[in-house]
Amino acid sequence: MAIKRRKPSLWPSVLSLSSVMFMLGLLAFSLFGFKGLSEHLMESSSIDIYFTDGTTQSQVLQIEKNILKEPWVKKTQFISPADGVKEMRDKYDPEFLSYAESISLPLSLEIYPKAEYANITFIDRESKNLRTRPRVEDVIYQRNWVENMTKNVQRLQIIFAIASIISLFIAITLIQSSTRLSIFANRFLIKSMQLVGATNSFIVWPYVVNFIRYSLFAIPIALGFLLMIFYGLPYLFQEFAIIADFTQYITTSQLLLICVSVASFGVILSVISSWLSTQHYLRSKIENLY
Repeated sequence: MAIKRRKPSLWPSVLSLSSVMFMLGLLAFSLFGFKGLSEHLMESSSIDIYFTDGTTQSQVLQIEKNILKEPWVKKTQFISPADGVKEMRDKYDPEFLSYAESISLPLSLEIYPKAEYANITFIDRESKNLRTRPRVEDVIYQRNWVENMTKNVQRLQIIFAIASIISLFIAITLIQSSTRLSIFANRFLIKSMQLVGATNSFIVWPYVVNFIRYSLFAIPIALGFLLMIFYGLPYLFQEFAIIADFTQYITTSQLLLICVSVASFGVILSVISSWLSTQHYLRSKIENLY
């Protein structure tokens, strides 16, 4: 009775591809989450305008309306004397609060710049422009905080850029190695087909199709684990709530972009790697296959 050869399992290749897609997905989630978090931090520091005595609320609201037309302004907030006292009650000790309540606080306006404008050079220039406006007594902002935050964000951007390049290189290397190892078992069959006159495209195409199929199995596995980590764990376990603080800055459109990018990248890498690996054995001499 003839011994039936076992068909090679597709799962080693599928798991290898899914692990690479998972790693790329982690990087993508980190990049988008960090981008959203850094924008939130940069936009949380305000430029505070204090108005002269005698300025009415309607005049301040008109100034606010004009400032909102500026392209660099994300939002503004009008602070009345009562709001100012309430804010101090939350921030300062009772002795300072009793002093603050004994004086008349000026009307003020908080301006929150968009993240791309939240740098020390731009804010310095705009603060000088705001001081020249009528009825403005003073303009204050947290210069040291903005300066330090800008430097830290720039450092983290460099770190993430380096991490992205390294991760991309590792992903390409892993998929290439996995693909070549999977095709290695068929190296003699590939060479035999070439020797009997089969064209290279006829030989390569079945392997490319196979790895497209493997990547289609790998996509839901990788994306399933990613969604479970970033959205499932924080929902199910309170201990992982910190992850939700990070992913809240990832929009629905960005989430869809991550999923589509990871899936597309996995399929494209699978096609390229299977084609290169098959071509490698087609170019090899017979004695080098042993």
